[in-house]
Amino acid sequence: MEPEQYDLLYQCEERLWWFVGMRQIATTLLAPRLRPGLRCLEAGCGAGYNSAFYAAHYGWQVYPFDLSERALAYAAGRGLERLVRAELGELPYAGGSFDCVTCLDVINCLDVERGPAALREFCRVLKPGGFLLLRTPALPWLHGRHSDLVHETHRYGMDELTAAIEAAGFRMERKTYANCLLLPLAALKRKVLEPLGLASEEGDVRPLAPWLDTALLAALRLENRILKTGVNLPIGVSLVVLAAKEPGSVAP
Repeated sequence: MEPEQYDLLYQCEERLWWFVGMRQIATTLLAPRLRPGLRCLEAGCGAGYNSAFYAAHYGWQVYPFDLSERALAYAAGRGLERLVRAELGELPYAGGSFDCVTCLDVINCLDVERGPAALREFCRVLKPGGFLLLRTPALPWLHGRHSDLVHETHRYGMDELTAAIEAAGFRMERKTYANCLLLPLAALKRKVLEPLGLASEEGDVRPLAPWLDTALLAALRLENRILKTGVNLPIGVSLVVLAAKEPGSVAP
């Protein structure tokens, strides 16, 4: 990402509507798997709030890593330990070291060759039966200004992502789109306002007026209620998947 995006991430990820709503959705998908004491590898920890959240709310022992020294400095400022600088496709951890891996909006920064390599590494470092929670921007045609600021390389469709995850040695447990209700607004911004120069040059991660933040969060909370019923969303700005490493499986 551009350096200032880490600054904004640190500033906004605790309270901004998108992060709050997506954490609620992640918790819903993880519900069958949540138990304290799990060893979790957070792949691409950014400014560190998610790792702190896992430890405080899930009772997990978290091992965060990131490639950005700026991100790691922010994460260290949150008091996180066991921080490592590493790349997604070359993890400095022994096979079978973790109960779970989380990778949230990071794999989209890898091209179509390096993404599958990262998924294979996630499978390698998981214990048999361990699980992966992965979120990534969806729908290639939604690439826009924010995508450039975070160095987004590849947006996935559901079929493509499913195939890549299964080829890496996982069995899908749940897969859904997210940020479905606000997709028309995202499409308007990306395909009309940005090309016409009518949208802000800033990225999507920035402080908002409280009324707007509340309204946008309400949309994600409604989606979360739907997901709690077991219904998956058919389209959206993001993809969220939960996948398990089968006992005895070995990543190719």
